[in-house]
Amino acid sequence: MSKATIYDVARVANVSIKTVSRVLNGEPKASPETRARVMEAVRSLNYTPSLSARALSGSRSFLIALVSSGGVSDNAMLYVTELQMGAIQACRAGGYHLLTEYIDGGATDFGALVETLVSTLRVDGVILIPPLCDDPKLLALLAERGATCVRVSPTLDGTADQNWGWGIDIDNYQAAFQMTRHLMDQGHRDIGFIQGHPKHAAAAQREAGYRDALFDGGPIPERLIQPGLFTFNSALPAARALLEQKRRPTAIFAANDSMAMAVLSVAYKMGIPVPGALSVAGIDDLPAASVVCPPLTTVRQPIMEMGAAAARFIINRTAGQVGNYLKQVFDHSLVVRESTSPPAEPAAHAAFSLAATPDFR
Repeated sequence: MSKATIYDVARVANVSIKTVSRVLNGEPKASPETRARVMEAVRSLNYTPSLSARALSGSRSFLIALVSSGGVSDNAMLYVTELQMGAIQACRAGGYHLLTEYIDGGATDFGALVETLVSTLRVDGVILIPPLCDDPKLLALLAERGATCVRVSPTLDGTADQNWGWGIDIDNYQAAFQMTRHLMDQGHRDIGFIQGHPKHAAAAQREAGYRDALFDGGPIPERLIQPGLFTFNSALPAARALLEQKRRPTAIFAANDSMAMAVLSVAYKMGIPVPGALSVAGIDDLPAASVVCPPLTTVRQPIMEMGAAAARFIINRTAGQVGNYLKQVFDHSLVVRESTSPPAEPAAHAAFSLAATPDFR
């Protein structure tokens, strides 16, 4: 049986070839009834349009690029994978394809890599993952070429957002504020914090939420805050620094799940029971958060939905269905699991503090 063509779809739907093309390209000119008839014909014939032919017929390439930095082996890439899955679903529904690209933000030839990427990719839009979403060189090149850009968790700067494209995010400040207050409601006051990557806007927002919730914006003992990079490996020394203190925090709040899982690992190797002697919390609600031991208390951000929304923004913008600027802030929610509980009694905490800690470095 020969493969169905656009002519077959037009014949079955009783419309012109041009109408079929408009419906498949997402143009708003066709009526809902006509659109439904064409799509029913597409399904019944199992018709698959040629991507190259569609691109040649108009100004669209039907390709979207999702660009991130960092190595694919890094645990933080779980976050990027969730975004990718959401974007792929939206692309399939809209007749698009998703390309994934990685740029090493620390490379000496970063500028050349950016210029090569922007000049060679013929895409209808670009989804930028932090910290690339705030890189001025990359944003300027994309703007110069008129590329539709969606920034994931960008810097909260209204002027910059207007210049550099759409943004999708959660309220990172409120997410961290609410998690810190949850730990305080359980009775914790000595709460350690592991910072995120200093080049990610979300890192500063989450730390501000933690500081304001715990000390109302006042000074916080430096021993409670350790640097991290939103990665598992970067949080290992931070967790050790917190847990080896003579006065150990009763809870540690990491700025994302990957780093919170590092705290769980270090606590396990030091013989510190969670949550018996230490509560641990994160932000993201990655798939692994519900299966680690103990399951991680965290803040859920709808990562897949955010990725899908980013792709839909580009698809709809390219079809002329949305304006030049849009920002969407998604709802977040507290997910309480077994890694947090009220702090142990002082005597019990002291006993755990005196326990031998093996050298696992």
